[in-house]
Amino acid sequence: MSFPVLLDACVLLPYQLCDLLLRLAETDMYRPLWSNEILDEVERNLVTSFGKTPQQARRRVNQMRTAFPLADVDNYENLTLAMTNHPKDRHVLAAAVRGGAAVIVTANLRDFPPTALSRYEIEAIHPDEFLQDQLDLDPRRTRRCLTEQRAAYTRPGLSIAEFYRTLRLTVPVFADQTEALEDGQPAQGSYLPPADLSDGPPTPLPLEIVSDNDAHNAFFPEGAEPDPTTPLGSAYLWWSALLNLDKYRVAIEDLSYNPADWGDYTSVAAELDGWSMMQNVLYCEDAPAQIVYVKFMPDTGWSMRAFGEAPLEVAQILTLVNCPDSWWRVWGISKNYFPSANRVIHGIED
Repeated sequence: MSFPVLLDACVLLPYQLCDLLLRLAETDMYRPLWSNEILDEVERNLVTSFGKTPQQARRRVNQMRTAFPLADVDNYENLTLAMTNHPKDRHVLAAAVRGGAAVIVTANLRDFPPTALSRYEIEAIHPDEFLQDQLDLDPRRTRRCLTEQRAAYTRPGLSIAEFYRTLRLTVPVFADQTEALEDGQPAQGSYLPPADLSDGPPTPLPLEIVSDNDAHNAFFPEGAEPDPTTPLGSAYLWWSALLNLDKYRVAIEDLSYNPADWGDYTSVAAELDGWSMMQNVLYCEDAPAQIVYVKFMPDTGWSMRAFGEAPLEVAQILTLVNCPDSWWRVWGISKNYFPSANRVIHGIED
């Protein structure tokens, strides 16, 4: 019998990665495991973060359940409180323990430290490493799954280069290795800008290439439009105006907390040149109803969305303030620094 592997929600969200993992499972390379709680998280995030309709999200999850009826782990809830990994992912480790998993495949390795897993003889590994292992174990079967997957993508069809370019965003080393095998060339590893290096070697950021429309839906799903009465909507509108200053100078001034502080906005436009806005909003701990932060990451040249936590070595931080008219307005921008409530509200230096 193939060995049991628990798949975290973050690796089941990006379609191309999920498709490949499950194709390999269909060939008995391993036995996939998940829980209702994990699949509920997948279904919820497909709607809230990936722009799918509730019907599309439900259909995809139901297809997974039908294809792998023995994958579901139940009766693990009483183990959750005994787990010592990150609280939000203790249900994942509990399901892995109950299901007898040898491995948890996750892009959020920090939530599963070895100290929390070792007593259960479970290892958490990144999907990039997991797929490299499958390639080492059975190169022919792994490459056949890739060939069949690429052939199945007909709307739109993808060239070999396009297929591996998108796969590289989630599992870059594996994509390099397998594309090199197609070309008959030695593999060359490549990474996006690495995450925090203090805890070990760099890992690829959990991002995938998507269409411009899907990227927009990651910010504003189900046809919603950016609204300055929401932090994300205001940040998005401010940034869009910054990219088109000649046309939207009045708009960006309306969306700025103190327009005089920005001059003619050319300096901040230059500062953010080569950066892309991320869709998550972070709330100031001291004044969450008044101050929020939105991150910008180095631009990779493609429209992308995150399917897991994306720690950055460097980021631009946009600070927004909730104003009396209910509009959120941009107070300032800083690199790798979150201005405190005292500084934003009272002008007191940190």
